[in-house]
Amino acid sequence: MSETVQGFIRETSDLFKRDQYLSTLDLELMACNLLNIERSKLFSSSVCLDSKQQTEFLSMIKRRNSGEPLAYILGTKGFWNLDLVVNRNVLVPRPETEILVEDILFNFNKAHLNVLDLGTGSGAIGLSLKEERKSWEVYCSDLSKTALKVAKKNSIKYGLDTKFICCDWLNAFKPESFDLIISNPPYIEKGNTSLESEGLRFEPYEALVSGTTGKEHLFYIASSASRYLKKGGYLYLEHSPLQAKDLTLFLKKKKFKNISEIFDLNGDKRAIKAQNF
Repeated sequence: MSETVQGFIRETSDLFKRDQYLSTLDLELMACNLLNIERSKLFSSSVCLDSKQQTEFLSMIKRRNSGEPLAYILGTKGFWNLDLVVNRNVLVPRPETEILVEDILFNFNKAHLNVLDLGTGSGAIGLSLKEERKSWEVYCSDLSKTALKVAKKNSIKYGLDTKFICCDWLNAFKPESFDLIISNPPYIEKGNTSLESEGLRFEPYEALVSGTTGKEHLFYIASSASRYLKKGGYLYLEHSPLQAKDLTLFLKKKKFKNISEIFDLNGDKRAIKAQNF
């Protein structure tokens, strides 16, 4: 038996109105995804759900009620100018990470640059840069083969000629290969209570957690990057706002110059960039 989407969402909203995760917007986006229609057409009286679609919709609702990120349920997440394929093998791209892309595009206009997105996940950073700078040589690396499959799907989706490398951080590359190395590495410490929060408990643990301090991967990359950057090249690292001071001091110790913080839309220190000499 079919039912209008409007009626089904209204009934479902009443049923789950006390839920801490599910919102009316979530319901609308899931319906659009299920029916492959634009949101503007969602409440047309001619748009109905048959019994099979109702069952599938309820399954999506149960997943969202459990705290699973909406992006995993829909299978996509918008980032910069791309609508990226995502699944539970990769982190959900965050708006905060877009500041890396924004800063790089603003400050680097050369026709040819060699760029590495280190620990690429879904390919969000590297593919966004490649979409904007087609002449750049962009490499996307990750230790996870399943994550690289997702990134490759996204490159094919947008026809972006990008190189994909499966490796443990920088060990697959030649010295002095890159003008830019960008990374959003794991930077949460083991045992942090946020790992049990909505969303994070569904995301890949190894892409979130970095040892007992949360800084192990940040420091490892900062220690290694100068060897793989060209002279004058830049390292970009996303981090927790609480890690900004320690990371700045560590980069100075490693002889990086022109170190500066990049602030997110909340005014928090979200990333750092430093020049290799």
